[in-house]
Amino acid sequence: MTNFDQVTATPRDQQVLNLLAQGCSNKEIGRELNITSGTVKRHLRTLFLRARILDGRKRVKLVRYVHEAESAVMTHCAGLNPKESRISILVWEGLSNREIGKIVGTSEQMIKNYLRCVFDKLGVWSRLELAIYVDSRGGKDRLPETKCQDSSGHAGSIFASA
Repeated sequence: MTNFDQVTATPRDQQVLNLLAQGCSNKEIGRELNITSGTVKRHLRTLFLRARILDGRKRVKLVRYVHEAESAVMTHCAGLNPKESRISILVWEGLSNREIGKIVGTSEQMIKNYLRCVFDKLGVWSRLELAIYVDSRGGKDRLPETKCQDSSGHAGSIFASA
């Protein structure tokens, strides 16, 4: 991924990005800008390519890019236990439920259950809204580094690869 300041975005791309950062769906963005959801998808694909976001939760990563410079230190997430906070951070990083399950050491279904509880506690409706919530509170600085093992069995920080 590149520094988002170096990514060229047309005024329309910027409008799409701003609405995405507010948590709008493609349909809502299209309605607001009077364009089709297919056109919204094309703008997003262009932004993904320009930002070199090629895999994972692309929308979450793109929004995280936009807010990265504005982040303050994350305050405690009201009512979240340590595992829920950790999973929220991993969602913010753009990992899938399967990837999070491998890191946390539980099943993909258990991650879905944790996320349902997190959504209820924080009053968010989607992974994107959760990522925006986490980002607005300082992202990964909220928790100590999360350790995982790479394919060679060595422990490392999941944050180092971002």
